[in-house]
Parts: sequence; structure tokens; C-alpha cells
Amino acid sequence: MTYERSLQLRRLACELPLSALVLETDAPDIPPQWLYQTAEQRALGAAQGRNSSAELPRIAQVLAELRGVSLADLAAATSANACRVLPKLANAPL
Repeated sequence: MTYERSLQLRRLACELPLSALVLETDAPDIPPQWLYQTAEQRALGAAQGRNSSAELPRIAQVLAELRGVSLADLAAATSANACRVLPKLANAPL
């Protein structure tokens, strides 16, 4: 979703009901666009950025911008959705 050329995924991110969305990072395998290094960059010695849960706020910002909603509203909705489908998550320590 963070890649501008991911048209299908970005379209789905906008069209699916907010109640159906949760956030995740694909960590550590698939870096968001801002961490990605092309094969050419890697060949020149650039290190591939490693995805982690620390990227979640920025991923959320991308989704909020795509949907035209505030980051606070998106975070509240996706957090509630995650707790609804994973009830033990609500009691997990932060």
C-alpha cells in the first residue's frame, strides 16, 4: 500500500469498509516504499531497510491520507478492529 504503483492494493485500501481494516507491517520481509532499495542500489552497496513494527505509524499515515481521514480516527478504528478479531490483544501489555 505504501508503493504508489500498487494500484489494486491502494484502491482496496480506499474502498473496503473501515470496519474491515487492520494494520500490519509485513515485517521483516517486505519493506515499505521509504525503506526499499532497488537491485541497482543494493548492488552499489546500499543496505536494504528492514521493516519493523516501528514503521506502523507511517504506514497508518499513508492509509489515512489515501482514505482522506484523520490519523487519529484511522488509528482508533483499526485498533478497535484488531481487538475485535483478536480479543486477547485488548489485554496485552503495551
